[in-house]
Amino acid sequence: MDNSIEYCPFCNSNLQGEPIPKELRKHYGNSTHFTRKIGISSIEEDRVTKWECPDCRQQWDRD
Repeated sequence: MDNSIEYCPFCNSNLQGEPIPKELRKHYGNSTHFTRKIGISSIEEDRVTKWECPDCRQQWDRD
């Protein structure tokens, strides 16, 4: 992934986090930056099912 810029669908905040050090990118699917999105897990599905914006706290479906 060359660019990981994403924006909140509610407040349009930039959700791109700090750069991932080059030597660690292989552990993150070769992404260039961390994300600021907060993953909300579902107990029933045991996985992240929603994202939350750290600025406006609105949530949206992962899929």
